[in-house]
Amino acid sequence: MEEIIRRYGLWAVFFGTMIEGDLTLLFAGVLARAGLFSFEEAFLVGTAGGFIGDTITYWIGSHFRRRADTIKFFVKAKPRIEKLMRRFGWVTVFIVKYAYGLRTASALFWGIAHFGRVRFLVLTLLSCAVWVGTLSTIGFTFATGIETLMGDLKRVQIILLIVVVIVLLVYFIGKFERKVIEDKVSEEESDK
Repeated sequence: MEEIIRRYGLWAVFFGTMIEGDLTLLFAGVLARAGLFSFEEAFLVGTAGGFIGDTITYWIGSHFRRRADTIKFFVKAKPRIEKLMRRFGWVTVFIVKYAYGLRTASALFWGIAHFGRVRFLVLTLLSCAVWVGTLSTIGFTFATGIETLMGDLKRVQIILLIVVVIVLLVYFIGKFERKVIEDKVSEEESDK
């Protein structure tokens, strides 16, 4: 992600924040500290990317509203989301920005669940500004520590990828062996 932002600058911050956000914003803060672009530019572009990404996702949800009641996942999740909304109200729009993976899903659900359009747009703009400001500031303030941590994370990711590949290979080989054995046993039983 860091290399993409270095290469494409603020465009990478914009689209990265639309799609993912957290790491993009940390790296944007780091690179603003390094002088690739100003902190203010990173803040404005990141806020715009987050806002537009959330708005598009909300729009998609609002257009699939009628079909949502037939989707098992939504039917199961809807009571939990409504409970969260009843418990924390509009603050939920801010909270989900910091729970990795929930930002996009929650915007989709708010579109489906008739969360008011104007209310959503105002709250998501404010929450994006706070979210972008927080993560970019962390990246800007702790630039050297984050660069070191990301280097360590890259090594850990490679190790985890190797472990996952090995586990998947063992799983599929075992599954294949069981199928071969079951087929052989079935053949022997049918020969008797």
